Amino acid sequence: MGAALRVVLFVGFATPPRSASSLALALATGLVYDTLVGLLMLAPVALALAVFRLRVLERPAVRGAILGAVSAGLLFSACVEWFYFDEFDARFNHIALDYIRHPGEVLGNIWESYNVVLFVAAAIAAGAAAGWAGARLTRGPFAARSRRERARAALAILATASLSAAALSILPDEISDDRILSEIGQNGIDRLAHAFRTGRLDYALYYRSLPQGLARRRAAGVLGFPSVSADESESAAFHVRRGPDPAGRARPWDIVVIVEESFGSEFVGVLGHPERKTTPGFDRWSREGLLLTNLTSTGTRTVRGLEATLCSLVPLPGEAVLKRKNPEGIATLAEVFRRTGYDTAFVYGGWGRFDGMKPFFPDNGFSEFIERDAYPKDAFSTIWGVADEWILGKVLERQKRAAAEGRRLFLTALTVSNHRPFDVPERGTAWPAHTRCREAGVAYADWALADYLDKAKAAGLLDHTIVLVEGDHGARVYGAEEIPAASYRIPGLLLVPGDAWRGKRLTRLCSQIDLAPTILALLGRPVPSPFLGEDVTSLPDEGGRAFLQHNRDVGLLTDHAMVALGLEKAVTCYQRSGRDSDTFRRLSACASSPEMQSLEDDAAAVYQTADDLLRRGVFTLPDAAGTLAAIPR
Repeated sequence: MGAALRVVLFVGFATPPRSASSLALALATGLVYDTLVGLLMLAPVALALAVFRLRVLERPAVRGAILGAVSAGLLFSACVEWFYFDEFDARFNHIALDYIRHPGEVLGNIWESYNVVLFVAAAIAAGAAAGWAGARLTRGPFAARSRRERARAALAILATASLSAAALSILPDEISDDRILSEIGQNGIDRLAHAFRTGRLDYALYYRSLPQGLARRRAAGVLGFPSVSADESESAAFHVRRGPDPAGRARPWDIVVIVEESFGSEFVGVLGHPERKTTPGFDRWSREGLLLTNLTSTGTRTVRGLEATLCSLVPLPGEAVLKRKNPEGIATLAEVFRRTGYDTAFVYGGWGRFDGMKPFFPDNGFSEFIERDAYPKDAFSTIWGVADEWILGKVLERQKRAAAEGRRLFLTALTVSNHRPFDVPERGTAWPAHTRCREAGVAYADWALADYLDKAKAAGLLDHTIVLVEGDHGARVYGAEEIPAASYRIPGLLLVPGDAWRGKRLTRLCSQIDLAPTILALLGRPVPSPFLGEDVTSLPDEGGRAFLQHNRDVGLLTDHAMVALGLEKAVTCYQRSGRDSDTFRRLSACASSPEMQSLEDDAAAVYQTADDLLRRGVFTLPDAAGTLAAIPR
């Protein structure tokens, strides 16, 4: 089964040019992994057979039923792995763990997105045939053994299982420089267990690190903070703060952040893909604001996009900050505005328990959390929540209420429609809703966004509101690199009152972590904060950078290079021709050039320092109430 699945995955997903030697490498590696995993999984059954006689297995019907169930399970698992690989270009990983933690939404999504009945029926039919054949081929009576023979058999089984586990722990994760080929050769169950073991990681123990003082000084320079002295960098009370601009003039504007589910740049006409006909609304509105043409997401999950946008935090290995234990007191954009007297609200179409959004956001700046039970029962919905037009309708309703009450408002909304099963209302887009394809999901999400913006403009709300529209991450993962950066491109649009930024484009490479500082700068109120991003409107076109995470790797992307930091202090370096290129050339060693060695040190310094700030509980806003002055309406 494992070999057949690898052949299918190789044909469907391997990076061209495909070769027989690459397939042979994947099959040989897979045989090793499948054998070791199989020995581990069969150990409990073998142990039971060795210790107990289990007379019930002498019946052919019982043996057939057991063999049939196992065969059906393996076949169905192979189908699941194919669809998972189609979405994430990977075997089961930490994303699968996230899905296991939220079975309601995930199982509902699977049921709505795929013909589950067909695949289950096919697996049962094939399993029944295998069970019938297995019952005829296996022997009936199980001979009784002496106590000594049973003890020897049990010890042999335990020793085999222990050796298998030890071998799995030392086998390399990569069999090739091509990440996808390595994934094809892996075993899904082993990868799932590996993701579980590495869910909580001590950065300094597992990843490339520098001496603490040097890392702090270097990180401050990379991130644009004031320079740090040697004494400051060695202090137990070390923290980072961007000081307020004494000449800054605060503008009394509201802020709305709209995070669009799976909104990748490859669907956006104004970003070079008009042939897809999926974003006429976004394209039209891009002429009204500041378009970020080289914005990069920090990860491939919504929780990473929210973490970067609202906390301005680089994507550390392990769990996102929303899902870590005891996350109260984390610096967030919402907390900045709550302290200045703004109403703060988070609007979501599903249930807030997903991805740890609730209680994290209510505990860290959002006074109001709107979720599924706030919408009409007859609102169009899928397992993920109500359709986007209802979510954005709630945003518009909340804005109008704040204006009527004379209250300032900071609001963040997370949409859900551009997600499997891509079941959306029919709204006359170029991609009919009944096709239930990704393009239909994007087109509907774009329609709902443009409809909201048109209504907000007609109501006069955009005259005093900064609106940020961004993707949480790309549509799907693709690419052979350790961190497939090409799939991390997302659109970003800032609509700002007045004409200063109308019709402008910012081509600098930037990250989601830069969005919060940029919003604060546009408001004329940069505050003392630990936010790790920078105001991109004040920086030159060249010299941008972005911070990325994929599985257990984290990295630093620049206009011409990328460094990926992996487990066991592994480092991988790539070069590219420029920031518009998605073609990366892997280098044999980062030390091949001083520039790459410096970039490796920069990446290690930033992630090590960010982990240190979060672990010591100093990634917080200053306590002094007077540091943030309230703005009257």
